[in-house]
Amino acid sequence: MRSPRSIIAGLLGLAAAAPLAAQEYMDRGAFVLTRGGAEMGRVEYAVRATPGRQGRPGLLTVATTRTPAREVQYALETSAELAPLTYQSTETTGGRVARRLSAQIFGARFSARASTPEGDMARELPVRPPFVILGEDDYTVYYFVPRPDEGVQRSVNVVRTRDLVATTGTVTGGPVDTVQVAGRPVATRRFELRLADGEVRQFWVTPSGSLVQVALPASGILASRTEAPPH
Repeated sequence: MRSPRSIIAGLLGLAAAAPLAAQEYMDRGAFVLTRGGAEMGRVEYAVRATPGRQGRPGLLTVATTRTPAREVQYALETSAELAPLTYQSTETTGGRVARRLSAQIFGARFSARASTPEGDMARELPVRPPFVILGEDDYTVYYFVPRPDEGVQRSVNVVRTRDLVATTGTVTGGPVDTVQVAGRPVATRRFELRLADGEVRQFWVTPSGSLVQVALPASGILASRTEAPPH
């Protein structure tokens, strides 16, 4: 299976060569969230190429997770090498903003500010690649997690937006698997992310790099793509 970086590099090359109208989205779709077979929410997302910092190409991923209890909006900007550059999220509950988070990454420094009705919190953390920003209810982050070969493990550094704490994790490449997407069998490979506190998250990716399913065993949540990817 190709690495996420080689997949994104290829997509960026195609985007640069394509007409402007064709560059609008590199990926776009939706996930349905279920627990125990019952729908509990939806995720809409889009990924597109951007000029990036100082004219260097990158990616912008935007997503909205909606459940009956709340809505969370995300925006993540990464470099062409998938290194996070900026991150923003807004959590709304009952029609009111409950939390805003804004973060920037400069070299080995993660600088963030979170605002709630109770007050503000600022935090700076040292980071080193590979690292991902793990937002609450953010299912698009798995586009940017390393994808090792079957049976191979890779370490990853993680910043959790919930408490702005840095931790570590291990990604294990799993076997080839078949996932049903909108009633159609889709060939994928399964991966497992195990965080330092023991929490496990699983995600399924097609050979071409499309994310089709995410499972959070601890909470029983399954996020499944609503339409099969084009390739």
